Amino acid sequence: MFRMFLFLLFLNVVGAGFIFYKVSSVDHDPTVWHVDPLVEPQSVKPHSYRVAPPALTQEFVDFPAPVYTANPTLMAKAFDDFVLRQPKTIRIAGSVEEGWMTYVQRSERLNFPDYISVKFIDLNGGRSTVAIYSRSRFGYSDMGVNAARVNGWLASLRSFEDETAVITEEPEIIGQDQ
Repeated sequence: MFRMFLFLLFLNVVGAGFIFYKVSSVDHDPTVWHVDPLVEPQSVKPHSYRVAPPALTQEFVDFPAPVYTANPTLMAKAFDDFVLRQPKTIRIAGSVEEGWMTYVQRSERLNFPDYISVKFIDLNGGRSTVAIYSRSRFGYSDMGVNAARVNGWLASLRSFEDETAVITEEPEIIGQDQ
């Protein structure tokens, strides 16, 4: 009986190790994960979080995006520099020049990947905004991790915010195809 217990324990440890290895070594296919945060359909699982101007997307928005009084390329550069200094975070697609990037950030302990697509949008009148869609690759719920991440990352742009501006209708977008 004790031998059977040890054998089952051994199988559980090996199985858990195998699963951890597979999750830790999964590749990040940009053709799958580099999505437009304004048009990517909402996940049916509660493991995502989207910040965007509601007037620019037909998808569910968890929080409306702020409006900024800065060049979107300047903001994208500052944002990219900040994000790439975050632990276990890399850019897997896009560029600052495009104003559209996708990052993967792995969880601290279990190394689960989360994908964060970010798009900076040039509005008329010297204003700009951002759309961010953060989602987990594995699991059903994220226990608020994606919301906390997006709100923390948005805080890095707070100095660019226009506290008086709110997008209530679809604005004229400069240099972007919808």
